[in-house]
Amino acid sequence: MKGIRLYNPAMENKQLDSEVQGFIDRYLSESNNLSTDTSIEQQRQSYEKICQHFHYSRPDSVTTHDDQVDGRHGKIKVRHYYYQGASETEAQIIFIHGGGFILGSLDSHDDICAELCAATGFNSVSIDYRLSPEFHHPVHLDDVVDAYLACRKDNAVMLGISAGATLSAGLCHRLKDSGQLPHGQVLVYPSLGGDQFDLESYRSNANAPLLSTEDVLFYRKVRCQDGVLPPGDPEFYPLTATNFSGLPNTIAFSADIDPLRDDSALYVDRINRAGGEATLHNELGLIHDYLRARHTSAKASDSFRRIGEAIKMIGRDR
Repeated sequence: MKGIRLYNPAMENKQLDSEVQGFIDRYLSESNNLSTDTSIEQQRQSYEKICQHFHYSRPDSVTTHDDQVDGRHGKIKVRHYYYQGASETEAQIIFIHGGGFILGSLDSHDDICAELCAATGFNSVSIDYRLSPEFHHPVHLDDVVDAYLACRKDNAVMLGISAGATLSAGLCHRLKDSGQLPHGQVLVYPSLGGDQFDLESYRSNANAPLLSTEDVLFYRKVRCQDGVLPPGDPEFYPLTATNFSGLPNTIAFSADIDPLRDDSALYVDRINRAGGEATLHNELGLIHDYLRARHTSAKASDSFRRIGEAIKMIGRDR
């Protein structure tokens, strides 16, 4: 069976506590076993059900405003999050949602954006980039770059989740010689191209819950025109870059039970070896998309708090 698989902790000597396992069970039930075997339309319907099921109300201290900005491929939808009492001198979060480049919207991670706006006290902007298979690389990144340049403040902090973290890192590689880099970036379970380097996590976590190695390869292929990978393109797979100097302060959060886990470790190592500043948090006992479990899992809640602290540290380090 392709797509999401039921996980057997004994298979790979990984431990899932009862709260995380309960989250997985609810996720699979609500999504009707969301699988990359099904059509894109079916995957989108299943994902929307997941997002609605795990959605929480915005904090009262946060208000929003939807807008559009001009991009090279047309209008790009954005959502602004305003924290009551936020200072104009505070940092700004630029948020990029996940969803394997085929799923997600301004609504899919709306509550996560709002809660991080409240937790940090930073106003935020979420970007609704175009999706595959209707559009292919580099259109997703073009949208993110265009919206970022239209909305950014000098002390912007990029926050990318999963595929959104891929795009955040791609943006930093594209803009690193432009003088328009964000102040820093926080990457949460990013896909950075580790499958090109035969990293161990793609084998030991091949059948991990909510994201398998086969799923990663599916999302990689559907992102490309005719399924053909662009060779050596750091805007597509940041780990294929030949130069990691000049990148902003980077803090990466990986889930230990996730095929993407080692992407973060290798990316952080390469930035540090190039003289940059990067930090890794590998979250034990957690799986891909664990942010949706932040209100039901103590481990996910602790990681969510650490992500907020990382954003604040980068945003106020100037």
